[in-house]
Amino acid sequence: MNETAQIFFGSLMVAFTGALMPGPMLTLVITSVAQKGFKTAVFIVIGHSVLELLIVASFYFGVLKYLDNAMAVKIISVAGGAFLIYMAVSIIVSVARKKIKLDLDSKKITQNLGTKGALVITGKGILISLANPYWYVWWMTIGAAFMVKSVQHSYGGVASFYTGHILADFIWYLFVGFLISTGRRFFNQKVYIGILISCSVFLLYLGIRFIAGFMLS
Repeated sequence: MNETAQIFFGSLMVAFTGALMPGPMLTLVITSVAQKGFKTAVFIVIGHSVLELLIVASFYFGVLKYLDNAMAVKIISVAGGAFLIYMAVSIIVSVARKKIKLDLDSKKITQNLGTKGALVITGKGILISLANPYWYVWWMTIGAAFMVKSVQHSYGGVASFYTGHILADFIWYLFVGFLISTGRRFFNQKVYIGILISCSVFLLYLGIRFIAGFMLS
């Protein structure tokens, strides 16, 4: 597997784990789909993806030039790796303490959004991200570490990172939206916890690899 493919799949798995955790975005998707139907999930993620594209562009064309030295790269990589390990451990601890529960108990509701409604929902997708402190921490640690690695492969590396990152959000949130809008119950708590644990193990591996790779370089 070449480097850009590794960046893509690494970004996909890390973002997927972050998306899985209950938070503002998940809450917005669940409540919006329950009120106005599946399409709202699509526009929420579109809004989120537009904001994240702006962040990736700002890193690529501006922010990273201030971090173009060996010490900065090591600090960012160690911080990103440490935060990945923290995420993994916190998820495992939360699962062990039975603090994580995904509530998909909503009725099937469908409404026509219209252009104005779609724009409003897209705007909510942007605002809900900006209102989440975790989002800023993620980009200053894990996101920055991935960008440092991605820019080494120019546009291809950055595109692979962004595509994997956003694809995870679309897969998860549209899946949740589908479950709610159709009233399906084949996705239960045990399946959800199993996915979380699997992703946590991957986060531990990636976090250790981030730290070890740059500390030994």
